[in-house]
Amino acid sequence: MRKTKMGQELIAGLQEAVEHSRGAKKLRASARELPKPAPHWSKSKIAALRKERFRLSQPAFAAVLNDTASTVRAWEQGRKEPSGAAERLLQVADGDPTVFERLPKR
Repeated sequence: MRKTKMGQELIAGLQEAVEHSRGAKKLRASARELPKPAPHWSKSKIAALRKERFRLSQPAFAAVLNDTASTVRAWEQGRKEPSGAAERLLQVADGDPTVFERLPKR
């Protein structure tokens, strides 16, 4: 049977894991604290962020978020909810409204 490069890497990785579990090999480890999940964004909270914090129209706010005006409109009308990534982006925007000013301009 022919061994592929990926197969060889898998075998080598498993051998390292076995050596580590037996105490024969010390592996590098790092720990990172992950942030909590992004909070849920209600339609009124999204509208308030857009109107009060950013003072932008729906199309302009959508452009800042790299989304469409129809998506922002649907969020604010409660017809759609932001995805997890969009909720995180809204959280970042709420925490630091200047974050978008640091992005490259067109």
